[in-house]
Amino acid sequence: MQKFSIYDMHTSRQARNLWEMNLSEAVRPWFRDTDSERVRSAIEALSEPHARSEAAEYLGLQLVQVA
Repeated sequence: MQKFSIYDMHTSRQARNLWEMNLSEAVRPWFRDTDSERVRSAIEALSEPHARSEAAEYLGLQLVQVA
């Protein structure tokens, strides 16, 4: 299992040292004012290794893998 830190490229929000299975839950509150199925899908995709990079790019997030 991998750990990541997440940085929002448009605000000062950040979440550090998260297990990959917790990425979606960590950023969900950041987008609570957005009513878009595409955003909700991208948030869920953060927990899926094959879709993670594309989802993060769509959401404007930078993911940094932590040792």
